[in-house]
Amino acid sequence: FLALARPQYGFKWVEVKRKGIDILFALDTSKSMLTEDIRPNRLERAKLAIMDFVGQLEGDRVGLLPFSGSAFLMCPLTIDYNAFEASLTSVNTTTIPRGGTDLARAIDLAESSLVNNANHKILVLLTDGENLEGDALAAATKAAQNGMTIFTVGVGTTQGELIPLSSGGQGNFVKDESGKFITSKLDERALTAIAEAAGGLYVPLGKNGEGLQRIYQQKLSLIPKKELAEKQHKEPMERFSWPLGAAILLLMVEFMISGRKSERSFRLPFIKTAGRRIRKNLTRKSVALLLLIPLAGLDQAHASPGEKAWADGDYITASEFYSQALKKNPDDPRLHYNAGTAAYKNNLYDDAISSFQEALKSEDLGLQEQTYYNLGNSLFKKGEELVQSDPGQTVKVWQQALDAYEGSLKLNPQDKDSRANRDLVNRKLEELKKQQAEQKKEQQEKQDQQQQDQDQKQDQKQDQKQDGDQQSRKGEQGQPEKQNEKGQQQKNDSAAGQKESPKPEKDSGDKAGDAKKQAEKAAGQEQKPKQDEAAHAAEAGKEDGQQKNTAAAQQAQDDKRGQAGRMTSEEARQLLSRLKDEEGKLNFVPRSENGEAEKQGTWKDW
Repeated sequence: FLALARPQYGFKWVEVKRKGIDILFALDTSKSMLTEDIRPNRLERAKLAIMDFVGQLEGDRVGLLPFSGSAFLMCPLTIDYNAFEASLTSVNTTTIPRGGTDLARAIDLAESSLVNNANHKILVLLTDGENLEGDALAAATKAAQNGMTIFTVGVGTTQGELIPLSSGGQGNFVKDESGKFITSKLDERALTAIAEAAGGLYVPLGKNGEGLQRIYQQKLSLIPKKELAEKQHKEPMERFSWPLGAAILLLMVEFMISGRKSERSFRLPFIKTAGRRIRKNLTRKSVALLLLIPLAGLDQAHASPGEKAWADGDYITASEFYSQALKKNPDDPRLHYNAGTAAYKNNLYDDAISSFQEALKSEDLGLQEQTYYNLGNSLFKKGEELVQSDPGQTVKVWQQALDAYEGSLKLNPQDKDSRANRDLVNRKLEELKKQQAEQKKEQQEKQDQQQQDQDQKQDQKQDQKQDGDQQSRKGEQGQPEKQNEKGQQQKNDSAAGQKESPKPEKDSGDKAGDAKKQAEKAAGQEQKPKQDEAAHAAEAGKEDGQQKNTAAAQQAQDDKRGQAGRMTSEEARQLLSRLKDEEGKLNFVPRSENGEAEKQGTWKDW
């Protein structure tokens, strides 16, 4: 009876396989998250939505990364949802000492935190989108190149409201440096651009947190989950063998003693002997019965745990049991079949396919028919996991599933389940092929349109270049004419300063007489005016020569400047002189170490 009680002593650790994805929540804790355009405010609404979302997860690791002007990993990736919720509850606007909103910093830190290359790296960014620092779009593009997918969740409304100084601020609101109240609005355009750059999806959070549910249903549930062998399960060690061995030994001794007594009492009366024989037979039957009970206990201890775990829905334990059994008997088709069904229940479709393929080596046609059916189911499920990431591979896998269902129908043509599943997979396969053809057609049309746009841009550039060349040639032809006109104008200006003298006219007797009279009149004048006129004429001739020399020098400088394409040294000196005379001073922009101008502006801490 002690052995039947199955005593246990000590424990052993068994590694348990689980499946899931890694999800890191980046939560904005800046002051703008206190805005009450959604109730109770943006931050509290986002925290409640995250709690509801995590409550429906099974086996997925979650982490928490609050951020504002800076960021830090508050809760590393874990499957301890209670610890995660405790960290989430303690988050407020004072969690990060530095104010502001730096989305780029949060994305960079998330990328360094999600280092598991064997699993999908998912970042869920919950913010109002008001990025006051950093280049979030560039950070998202870089993260996408390193394999991270970003889903953005917009918290708030596009109309926005004033930012309270604290939760329930009662009329005290945040102001900018000029004393004006700040209205915080949801920037959906920026969040959409970040999500598209990182291959994710943007959704508004909504009043009840339905945005996170939409992300899970449309995207996260379709991501193929990976095996994570991080959790170990403690199991008690069975110690029933010791009392069982002692019981068997005592029964054997009792049997031997009973046999000796019967031999010694062989000469007793018939009734007694008969009575002893009956007792002897009962003893033998009782020994056989007790021997059967320990054997049943042994079978329950080593074989039934898998069946019991299967019946209880503990498919992980069942899978572990069959894996251990296959190590001892690797050629047993039934063990392969059971291992495949357990793997299928654990969503380990690759393991299930491998086990079912081994089980097909059985000579039992009934087992083969069931194996073909379950192999088809496993292949279909594997194809569903790949339909988003690799549709071409899904087509191949679903074709293999059709072949498996055909194999099942050949062994059992009356199997309605195999026929129904075959028709379903065939219909899904045709829809996927049609969808691929449409996508390929749309992609080709898009490429053709892009090529056409590129050709048009190239033609426009060539036309603009030709127009520029023609204008350049016209300018070169018109330049000498302008220079000649300029020189002629300077020459005319210099001549304008001289006294105008009438030109003599031929064959004019009256004017000749007038000239003679003027000469006679001039002869009667004094000598001094004549000398003054001579001096004046000499000065006029001198000025005329200087002006002609100046015009020639100016013309030479203009020709030289037109050839060199820059100002002359004289023009440069004149320009500097004018700058010195002007009021004010030149303001130089400071340069950073890389040579770029530093941004000047007021730091924003909301």
